[in-house]
Amino acid sequence: MSNIETYTSNLLTIEVEENQSEINIRFKGKSTERDPSGFISPVLLESMQNSKKFSKKIRMDFMELEYMNSSTITPIIKILENANDMGNSILILYRKSKKWQELCFSALRIFETKDHRIEITGK
Repeated sequence: MSNIETYTSNLLTIEVEENQSEINIRFKGKSTERDPSGFISPVLLESMQNSKKFSKKIRMDFMELEYMNSSTITPIIKILENANDMGNSILILYRKSKKWQELCFSALRIFETKDHRIEITGK
């Protein structure tokens, strides 16, 4: 059985769905805040802690995200850095057909690990 938590700040909604094997984090709407870290980071950090505690993979889905400003990438990069240090398993999904997503998320491939613990995938 899964549990869904929804977090909203202005035009951005983050849905966190936790089931027995993974934590799905879906980003929807638009992230236009000047400093979105105050909203995004606590949600991602809690998911990271639950991932580690219960040995669950994190799946971050940006496919329904319409827009994000450059400030939004900072908390995502910090989570990827933490995941690498803590040994978390993260899959980031983005929409390859959206040019801005391809540009933004393909740059995050530098965080991918050879053991596929951290993966960045465009669909």
